[in-house]
Amino acid sequence: MRGEKMLVRFWGARGSFAVQGKKYLGFGGATSCASIEIDKNKLLIIDAGTGIKDLGYFLSRQKPKPEINLFLTHFHLDHIMGLPSFQPLYEEDTILNIYSPLSPASTRILLDRLMGGSFFPLTFSRTASQKKIYQLGKKMQLGEVIISSAPLPHPGGNLALRFEKEYRSIVFATDAEPPEEKWEERVINLAWGATYLVGDAMFTPREYAQGKKGRGHASWRAALKLAREAGCSHLVLSHWNPDHDDQMIRAIISRIRKKFFRVYGARPGWQINL
Repeated sequence: MRGEKMLVRFWGARGSFAVQGKKYLGFGGATSCASIEIDKNKLLIIDAGTGIKDLGYFLSRQKPKPEINLFLTHFHLDHIMGLPSFQPLYEEDTILNIYSPLSPASTRILLDRLMGGSFFPLTFSRTASQKKIYQLGKKMQLGEVIISSAPLPHPGGNLALRFEKEYRSIVFATDAEPPEEKWEERVINLAWGATYLVGDAMFTPREYAQGKKGRGHASWRAALKLAREAGCSHLVLSHWNPDHDDQMIRAIISRIRKKFFRVYGARPGWQINL
């Protein structure tokens, strides 16, 4: 018998830095953040880009609030800059578990630098929430969900994450630049047979070839290749270039759909029932 579904919500899908304006309304301007509701008592969050602000308001209205488990793939600003605006961080009834690619001590130092000194009036450590930090290993389990990880080629390091419940799974693998668009076996294995693969769409093939190599992101063609090689059922493009407006993003999706029919564009408010 199939158990309770995983509800995946996207709160931000922009890469590098946030944008605003009418031409970005369709796919949004907030940076990387997604959530996975696994039951009424536990919520998983992937990254703390500026999209986490709206998620925070949503969670603060819930009584009782679920246990929050935040997975940080890496510490580039577009993946952590929203944390100071995350309302539950300042609430005493918030249970916040942070899973990081770094040690708990190193993670706390970085987050206190983000929120403190000349940049913010209150350090991360002094906020009212009940916080614990864990170093993320290759595999762990929360409730009925198995979480696996694999390193991605990205300046400063990055992790791909797989969330699996029974036979349903979603893999987040943005912010990666595989050499010559050839994926390592460990990344293919992590994504193998995933129901959904969330991939990087930062550059078009032309942009990548004309001066964008070495910036930590490949073209959308690498995400398509990973979806095919790993036998993923659906491809979700994310980490949109801040210079790509709605019209351009729709054209990218339309082009890819001719090669891989089940392709979608992540945007704030979009949901997946797994």
